[in-house]
Amino acid sequence: MKKSASDQVVEYIQSRIQAGIWTQGMKISTETQLQQETGFGKATVREAVEKLVAMGILKKRQGDGTYVEEYDAGSLLNQLKPEMMLNQHDIITILEFREIVEPACVSMFIEHCDEKQMEKLTELLETMREHQLDQNNAVFYEADRDFHMEIAKGTGNSILIRVMEILNEENTKYHYTANKTIGAKSGVEEHEWVLNAIRKKDAELAGLLMKRHIQRSKRDMQKYLEK
Repeated sequence: MKKSASDQVVEYIQSRIQAGIWTQGMKISTETQLQQETGFGKATVREAVEKLVAMGILKKRQGDGTYVEEYDAGSLLNQLKPEMMLNQHDIITILEFREIVEPACVSMFIEHCDEKQMEKLTELLETMREHQLDQNNAVFYEADRDFHMEIAKGTGNSILIRVMEILNEENTKYHYTANKTIGAKSGVEEHEWVLNAIRKKDAELAGLLMKRHIQRSKRDMQKYLEK
């Protein structure tokens, strides 16, 4: 699909920021200058600038001009919003990614977590245990999802936290459907094993158990999708 004129101007501005020509806090070209640099008209340039302002990349200062917004890695990721619906194969790709990332999350959680976060994991596991046999297991799935999110939050790493939030937003539909079809018993047992390893502060074991949990989930999901 051909990019719109304003999207081409957006790419031009972003490329100059990425190249370090315009750095954080620096004033960029005026709209008139951007017209000359890109060859597009006033309305197109203004639309592109407004898009980047809305994304938090640029900031307008009344009567002074437009500047590159100051940001950190976490705030950049906060701009990401899932815009496409998953197809049935994307959930496997997500699980493959989680298989790599979440064992590391567990290790970081053990290093940085406090007693309150440990209590929260215990509460979520108990909720999963209570609702594993429910006909409508939305409560079970939410506790399952939040268990993984709590571990990500406990790392204190803004990028890991945002990535996990995005993945949770993306795979909710298929994960919930699979839980209803595949069942919850294995999930409860595996989360309990992970939590016990966390309590013992055995990062290596906790990471291994988390990896095996996600691998099993991936196998079950593949079987479900093949039906």
